[in-house]
Amino acid sequence: MEDLEIREAGLDFRVGEDLYGVSIAQLQQRLQILNAEIARIKRALDAKQAEISTAESFFNKS
Repeated sequence: MEDLEIREAGLDFRVGEDLYGVSIAQLQQRLQILNAEIARIKRALDAKQAEISTAESFFNKS
């Protein structure tokens, strides 16, 4: 899923809302959306950590 698709799909529900009336298909779709969002966040975190490592190695050189 692309970032825009994740954002648009995530508008259909809220984290923590009651799931009683939600169908199995809808739950599966939500799970797919949330897994895609987790992957997107992990990529962003990895990129930021790499940036910090690069900056630290650059500025810590003597």
